[in-house]
Amino acid sequence: MAWTGDPVWLEDVLRPALGDRLKTLPGWQNSGHGDFKDIRGVMWHHTGNSRETAQSIRNGRPDLPGPLSNIHIAPDGTVAIVAVGVCWHAGQGSYPWLPTNNANWHMIGVECAWPDIKPDGSYDPAQRWPDAQIIAMRDVAAALTVKLGVDVSHNIGHKEYAGAAQGKWDPGNIDMNWFRGEIAKDIKGAFDPAVPPVVVPPTGPRTDRQLLEDILAKVNAIADYIRTAS
Repeated sequence: MAWTGDPVWLEDVLRPALGDRLKTLPGWQNSGHGDFKDIRGVMWHHTGNSRETAQSIRNGRPDLPGPLSNIHIAPDGTVAIVAVGVCWHAGQGSYPWLPTNNANWHMIGVECAWPDIKPDGSYDPAQRWPDAQIIAMRDVAAALTVKLGVDVSHNIGHKEYAGAAQGKWDPGNIDMNWFRGEIAKDIKGAFDPAVPPVVVPPTGPRTDRQLLEDILAKVNAIADYIRTAS
């Protein structure tokens, strides 16, 4: 059965699976927007910028206070535990076994730092994910799935929950059926990664919300580029 309450065991569960790849932010045990109800699975996101750090996820944005996810995964495969409590990551959306517009209290949120933002603020929606990051994502998912006692189908992309409601497409071009298959193989002990994730670029016109998020990502990327160049 699913776990009820905060996942206070995050470090204990992830450390054996990740070893030195796992980091913890100071105060993660006391961070969050309240207590979880029954945890039903894991929701996967991308940050919109590979430069986004675990600290930025903890701090949040001007329009949305952090923490924004429980876990952050960097391009090099470093996994950081950000918070133990409820995080603002799901927003509006629906899924068959989740309450409509209320998934934050039932899903562990994972933000993956992707994609690379170019100096002009653009990005490639077909960018291949780094192997180290994909492997870390798979290992995190397998460990959490086993701990929660749920099927691999309880790992869902934000796009599967909030695609219709918010126009979300994260975690980017990852085919979630492929990813769930990799999780299942990991749980069975098949640790070698198989073929790279299927690239599925977004189709159709961008929503106003997506365009605004793209603009914000570009502004942040340009600011980061200026800081690193100076």
